Amino acid sequence: MKKVGSLRTSALLVGALVLGSFSPVDALQAPPTDTVVHELASLVVTANRAPSLLESSTASVSVLRGAELERLSEAGGLASALHSVPGFAFLPFDGSGYDPKATVRGFYGGGEVEYVLVLLDGQPLNDLETGLIDWNRVPRENVESVEILRGGASSLYGDAALGGVINIITRTGDVAAPTDVTATLAASSYASFDGSLGVSGGVTGRPFTVATDVRTTGGFRRHAGRTLGGVSGSIGLVQTDSRVITVSTQHRWRSLDDPGPLAQDRIDFSRTQVSPFFLFDHLDERNHRLALNARIDVGRQALFSAVLAGELRGVERVRTLPLTPDFADTKERQLDTRRLTASAQLTTSSLLGDRDRLVVGVDASVGSLDAQYFAFASGGADDYAAAVGRRGDLDAAGGGRRAAAAGFFQYEFLSTRRARLSVGGRADVILDAFEPRTPSQGGRTTTDHAAFSPKAGLNVTYTESDRHTGHWYVNVARSFKAPTLDQLYDQRSTPVPFPPFSITTANDGLDPQTGTSFETGIYHRVTPSRSDLSGELSLSVYDMDMKDEIDFDLQTFRFVNITESRHRGVEAGLKFHKGARASAYLNYTLQDVTSRVGDFEGKQLKAVPKHHWTGGLSGGLIGGLEGAAFFTSTRTMYLNDANSERIPDYTTVDVRLSHQVAGGTLSFEVANVFDEEYQATGFPDPAGSDVRFFYPAAGRTSRLVFTTTLRGGSK
Repeated sequence: MKKVGSLRTSALLVGALVLGSFSPVDALQAPPTDTVVHELASLVVTANRAPSLLESSTASVSVLRGAELERLSEAGGLASALHSVPGFAFLPFDGSGYDPKATVRGFYGGGEVEYVLVLLDGQPLNDLETGLIDWNRVPRENVESVEILRGGASSLYGDAALGGVINIITRTGDVAAPTDVTATLAASSYASFDGSLGVSGGVTGRPFTVATDVRTTGGFRRHAGRTLGGVSGSIGLVQTDSRVITVSTQHRWRSLDDPGPLAQDRIDFSRTQVSPFFLFDHLDERNHRLALNARIDVGRQALFSAVLAGELRGVERVRTLPLTPDFADTKERQLDTRRLTASAQLTTSSLLGDRDRLVVGVDASVGSLDAQYFAFASGGADDYAAAVGRRGDLDAAGGGRRAAAAGFFQYEFLSTRRARLSVGGRADVILDAFEPRTPSQGGRTTTDHAAFSPKAGLNVTYTESDRHTGHWYVNVARSFKAPTLDQLYDQRSTPVPFPPFSITTANDGLDPQTGTSFETGIYHRVTPSRSDLSGELSLSVYDMDMKDEIDFDLQTFRFVNITESRHRGVEAGLKFHKGARASAYLNYTLQDVTSRVGDFEGKQLKAVPKHHWTGGLSGGLIGGLEGAAFFTSTRTMYLNDANSERIPDYTTVDVRLSHQVAGGTLSFEVANVFDEEYQATGFPDPAGSDVRFFYPAAGRTSRLVFTTTLRGGSK
């Protein structure tokens, strides 16, 4: 069994920083109600797997609620809302924002893997075989809040939590409140239409929610149309002061075409054309999920919580790999996956007289997949123009499985009134297996990995008054990411002009990627006593050394553990509120990620934006008109490992005007107001020629949205 190494000796001098001259207080006491819901004063659960004040966290955390979640209704779904928090940069592969790819803390999967763990009420949504996430999977009407934990979080969440964790917390109905009905209709550029409906309330004394949505677009480019939608709901089975048991379900589908990347000369001719090799690329996906959540008080100071979730997913995908500028290979994959996840934890406090808290728990999952590959098309542009567009013979088949189990703990101790110490760790075991089926050859293959991920952190209140609240935190942690099932066992064959003339990129000998990180930061809140103007600052500085990174080796045409890198960066977020009427934010993200081995030692890793800015301003204008403006700026992104070529910098500006009309809100939105022509990302020719491929982004687009909310059957 492969072991992840022990935690390195750190410069974290926790003991010397604990100030002993203050009396203990309740660490979880909420601040008094204000006219503004300050983010830093919010209660969050993701950072510690138990409710805690955000500003008392020992990690970099953000939360989205209320008006900030309005951007969830945009094309990019959850990714659009994350523009308002520091640390994330999204690259729109499809050009319109429906298919964004995330970079966070220097981690970028390029559409092949994901380094962010996305949870729905604490349970994973990432695809079983790749870890990828559909950012449009959860409709806005079903979301109560989104909590974002940046940085390695394997000590609490295990595999894949290298870049961070996003926990989507869904709404629950309220039997004591009138039934709410929220409906949205929108039309936008490129023949795009969407509608959604959300209902919440109580029925037969039980809280319930129901949400449904449908979206369709013709796409910014030819062969870029997509349609997606679904329905979800929840109902409380038991609802008392001491116990809550809820069942929820979600059913999603999407169908989309992929126009592929374009060489620069083709972009110069037309940004909207389809690549001649991607004429048939298409995805159909169906996803069904059922979950049971329970929360039970087991004593005055103890809480037991558990989740059991099952998921069925079916995928049919035609996908092209451009091997050279003049040659490509296309295959169709049929994939069925099944996954069962479970977690249980006990949270206890007052072991030392209201000064500490212990969280202990277990996570377990088992997933399986059945996959088939069919020949579809291969050759040059003329071959694709003459292709019939139907799948051919069965090329490969097989079945795989991943079983995982983990135990974790986190202990928090309020050593003084102003100092909170936390220590924790998690032990993970992952067992993988794969067995080829006819016509594929070979026997059953198994792989196993084990990892221990410890973490220690400290949060110190450096100022506390009626006007200022400031917290400084520091942590050291170890995280890991196991190779995905596709990286280990994917059977897709690729034609090559040398014996054996066909190869696969998978490698069942891959080890987990591991990283040791050090992070420090501050949370500062200003609330002037004689003004309704308030501000919040969050700042984090981190350093993470990665080993055994998985990369694609052009020499062997397969995934291998060859890379070591250093991830350093800064994440700064500034927010202002003018009462409840106006707000503004400004975020800066530095991702300084460099290779530590080989010919490109010291060079910035390709396709990762080094500097990323986002900002926004919203408030009342005249005559009841509300306005908002947002900007995104991406700078210094390299196209190749040698850092000899750069993807051009770009800045986009979006605006929105809203007004209350006819019992609802009518909004007019314009994205990319200045019609900036830019490439979201790109890559060099895999064969080594001078040709460069890019993903062109859309120019100016507009959108008209009407939203109405009815309460208790009336406006």
